[in-house]
Amino acid sequence: MTTELWIDIAHPTPERLQGLGLHPLIIDDILKGGQRTKIERYESGVFFVFYALSYHGRSKQKLHSVPIYLFVTTTQVMTIHHGELEVIGDARQRWDAMNGLQSVSVAGLLHVVLDTIVDSYFPMLDHIGDLVETLETEMLVGAQAHQLREIVHLKRMLLTIRRQIAPAREALNALLRGDLLVLDAAAFTHMQDVYDHVLRIVDAIDLHRDLLATVLDVHLSVQSNRLNQVMKVLTMASIILMVNSLVAGIYGMNFSVMPELQWSWGYPFALAVMGVASAGLLWFFRRQGWWGEE
Repeated sequence: MTTELWIDIAHPTPERLQGLGLHPLIIDDILKGGQRTKIERYESGVFFVFYALSYHGRSKQKLHSVPIYLFVTTTQVMTIHHGELEVIGDARQRWDAMNGLQSVSVAGLLHVVLDTIVDSYFPMLDHIGDLVETLETEMLVGAQAHQLREIVHLKRMLLTIRRQIAPAREALNALLRGDLLVLDAAAFTHMQDVYDHVLRIVDAIDLHRDLLATVLDVHLSVQSNRLNQVMKVLTMASIILMVNSLVAGIYGMNFSVMPELQWSWGYPFALAVMGVASAGLLWFFRRQGWWGEE
């Protein structure tokens, strides 16, 4: 779609980009891709690289990122991307709805496009936040292998999102300083609002990452505590068996002269000694709080 103020190219080709008079470095960035979120000043205008993020697949577990390239001059805003994007369509609807309400300007159009891109991140982060809360509750009840895999997957996804969004802070900050574009008071206020949204998104990403790390730490602590409990029970059982083995070993020695060798109550006496010793140890363990106490 093309207007006098807004040029949108969904399927860029070298010939089309050269026809727009773009710098060769910009054309190389657009065609090769893989650029980080950034803002650069050229002689003829300002070049932006932002990313449209969305979920890919029915499970909403795969992140799909598409770069959006913006080139802003004093008279035009160019948006260039590979394939049709829903976020660009939303920006178009917002811009068409606003044309009759305020004066048309490059700064106003740039705000609409950037604000629409940034606002599209919030539903995705809200969904991730719901997943984090659900995992936090489930992990406290009892962790399963698939839950641990999901936590690792979410941490990687948040890391990818942060890598795409965090540099937008520096880009918008440079824009607000006035080093790249001259913004009037209204445009400055609008761009400041977009900058604030980016800060909120980055803070939310860091919060979700910290919560996931905390959930993993809690899981490891619970597992360690359970292991300690098991080892404590096994240690107490080993001590009781060692005492009983001591009694059985003493009475199992084959000496010809033993005080209880010919005693008719020798066997019950040995069992009684083992039982009393075991009971005494259990009483001692309970008194120390090592057994029978939460």
